[in-house]
Amino acid sequence: MPVQHVHRRGWSPTQDLGRRDGANAVANSQTVGFPAGVSVWCDLEGVSRTSEAQDVIDYCEAWYEALVGTGYSPGLYVGPDSVLTGPQLYGLSFRHYWRSQSKVPHIPKRGYELVQFFPPITANGILVDIDVAQNDDEGGQARWLRITL
Repeated sequence: MPVQHVHRRGWSPTQDLGRRDGANAVANSQTVGFPAGVSVWCDLEGVSRTSEAQDVIDYCEAWYEALVGTGYSPGLYVGPDSVLTGPQLYGLSFRHYWRSQSKVPHIPKRGYELVQFFPPITANGILVDIDVAQNDDEGGQARWLRITL
C-alpha cells in the first residue's frame, strides 16, 4: 500500500494543499501501477501547533476527495502532532485509519485497522517498522495489493 509522506514537521495544512497532495498521491500511485481498490494513505503528523483544527479537517477532506473518485481506498495514518481529537478524526470522511507508534487519540466507534508497534527492528541493515493489521471496530480492513507469481 502506498503512503504519501507528510511535509516537514511544523507544516501548515490548507484545503488547497490537501487537493494538491491528494492529486499527487493519485498520480504517483497510478504511475507506479497500483490498481484501483488499494488503500492509499495520507500521512497526518507533524502539523504546526499553531494550526487550527478546522484547517487540518479541510486538508484531510480535500485529500480524501482527490482520491475517492479514482477507485483508490483513501486511508489516514495518524501520527504525533496531528492536532485532531478522536471525535474529530471519526468525523472525517475516511473509513481506514492507521495508528502510529506514538501517543495518538483513540477513534471512537471505529478504532484502527493498522497499528504500528515500538520499537522498530533492523533486518539486513534496514530499519523496519512493525505494523499489525486487524479489523477495526466497524469491521473495516485495509485494502492490500497482493501479487501472486
